[in-house]
Amino acid sequence: MRKSFRTFALLLASSLAVSIFVGCGGDDDTVEEVVQTNFVAADPPSGSEIAANASITLTFDNAPADVTANVGAVVPSGKTAIVLGPFTPGPLNLTVIWADGTQTLTYTVASPCCASPAVITGGTVKDGDMNVDPEVINSTGKIEIIFSEDVTGRINIITQAGEEVGWIGKVEGNKATLERVKGREIRYHMVYIIMGKVADALGNEAAFKIRFFTKTEK
Repeated sequence: MRKSFRTFALLLASSLAVSIFVGCGGDDDTVEEVVQTNFVAADPPSGSEIAANASITLTFDNAPADVTANVGAVVPSGKTAIVLGPFTPGPLNLTVIWADGTQTLTYTVASPCCASPAVITGGTVKDGDMNVDPEVINSTGKIEIIFSEDVTGRINIITQAGEEVGWIGKVEGNKATLERVKGREIRYHMVYIIMGKVADALGNEAAFKIRFFTKTEK
C-alpha cells in the first residue's frame, strides 16, 4: 500500500512540473519580423557606356547594410549606395554585395585616348569671317560658339595686337559664350581672335582659335 501511494505521489509531482513549465513558456513564441532589402535600379543602368571617372548610383527598397563592391569605393546614403570610380577602361563587371543579396551589373568604360573630342559646329562667327558688322554683335550683346557636345572650359577674346577686349567668358552645356561689357564694344576695322580650351565629359580636351575681321566703316 505504501509503495502504491509513493508511486502516485511521484506521478502527481511530475505532472505539476510539466504544467508549470508549459504555462511559463507561452510568451516566448513571439518572432520579430525580418525586413528583406532588395535591389531596385542602377543609374546609369546596366549595359551603359560610362566615363572612367563616373559614379554609379544604386537604389534599394530599404536601407542596405554592409554594402561592398568588387571595384570602386562605395558610399551608402539611406536607400542608395554610390559606387565611385575611377574605373579601368574596357568591359566592367560590377558586383555589389550587401547583407541580403548580390547584384552584378555590366558596363563599358570609355577610354579618353580613343574618343573624339568636341568640335565646333556653329556660332556667331567662324574662323576667317570677313566684314563682320560690329553693330550686329554689340546689339545682341554676346558671341556664341557651339560645340558638338556638352563641354567645360574657358573662352576669351583679344585683338590681333594682343589687347584684352574684356568681355565675360563662360562655358555651359554645348556653348561657349562671350558677353559684352559696356564700354568695351567690338569696333570697326579690327581683327579679333577668340580662343579657348574645352573638355568633354570623358576628359578629351580641344583647343580652338577663331579669327574674324570687322568692317572697315559704317
